[in-house]
Amino acid sequence: MITNFLKLLIENTFLKITSKNNNLVKRFRSFKRGSSPKDQDFFCIEGTHLIKELLKSGKNPSKILVTEKWLRKNHNLSKKFHEALINIVSEEVLASAISTINPDGIAALVEISAIPNYQFNRIDDFVLVLDRIQDPGNMGNLFRTALAAGVNAIFLAGGAHPLGQKVLRASSGAVFHLPFLRFDGIEEEILNSLLKSLSELSNLGFKIFSTSSHNESSKKPPKPYWEVDWSRHTALILGNEGQGIHKKIQEAFNETITIPHSEIVESLNVASVAVPLLLERKRVAYTSKLINKK
Repeated sequence: MITNFLKLLIENTFLKITSKNNNLVKRFRSFKRGSSPKDQDFFCIEGTHLIKELLKSGKNPSKILVTEKWLRKNHNLSKKFHEALINIVSEEVLASAISTINPDGIAALVEISAIPNYQFNRIDDFVLVLDRIQDPGNMGNLFRTALAAGVNAIFLAGGAHPLGQKVLRASSGAVFHLPFLRFDGIEEEILNSLLKSLSELSNLGFKIFSTSSHNESSKKPPKPYWEVDWSRHTALILGNEGQGIHKKIQEAFNETITIPHSEIVESLNVASVAVPLLLERKRVAYTSKLINKK
């Protein structure tokens, strides 16, 4: 059943936003180019799936643009929103306000504070470190794989922003569930901050592994990833698509793991590399569980 409030919104055309120049519509549109100065504390999500993932994480949107068609089709989901946040727009207005070419009927503004903050917990034992990952699709897929693998947190040394539209879509909402710490600034500042955080993990007993085809500075030969003791507290570093892991990081933490593959291919896509490496811990734990049952 559609609530009386939503029924009122749907039936009264004067309550619908039909102008592309409406202030709220223009506010949404600003996120197509990135956050405007006024909206640095917000980001935009587009589409029903991301809305569901946000709600699953226990957070709520702050402002919603939605079409009448979407409300009628998803009235059970719409009950989870505070009704005062809902703004009905025409399909044309919604299309003008967001980046999705064929929107499915809903978009929302969300406070940055809704994203889980990284705070080290003593029970954390698996951290993924992404060094200057530029491609939004790769970044989103890395978040999704990390969540599936049980990673506790992600360190980001610059690169694509996880709250960008392409990253959010590629992550399928994983960004809402996985704490991350992003280092910003000039390259030297980013490197120094990352190296400091990795040193802190190392002092806490974490084993720091890097993966890179650009590993000339390594003093140790790389190990096949299945020879690593994944039961230990681990931080895994994956590098930039073109340049690999920064030389300073390799020099500081020179234990390297690899995925053996044909020499015809110089290197593998970083998102592809992440799948067997991150899920190896799950495989080892699953195998150990099966052995103990026998």
